[in-house]
Amino acid sequence: MALSVFPAAGGGGIKSVQRGLATTAGTVTITAVDITKSFVTVFGTTSRGAAAISGTATINASNIPSIGYQNRGEGNNAGNLTFGVSGGTNNLVTAIVQGFLASSTQLTVSGACRYEVVEFA
Repeated sequence: MALSVFPAAGGGGIKSVQRGLATTAGTVTITAVDITKSFVTVFGTTSRGAAAISGTATINASNIPSIGYQNRGEGNNAGNLTFGVSGGTNNLVTAIVQGFLASSTQLTVSGACRYEVVEFA
């Protein structure tokens, strides 16, 4: 897809861009902008849920006299216990966070996020 650039009428363009990070829901103080010529973009930075696991784990038990029926130093295992790990579900999601300009100097966000306020000339 090609990028289209349109000339701004009357010498317009971007007047200011303010970026930042909000660690919780609430109000962020920004430099004054004209609300009628500005927009806000919010990117949520929190997540919730669980992620499934899969793989192999090895416990080095050389300092432990025995693990179950396997004695330290016996055979090729030399006290190591290796086992497979798997299970769980994949339901990890990024939290939906919203933001809006409550006033010319106040950005209200609904959770932890990165934000960007763009003001046009």
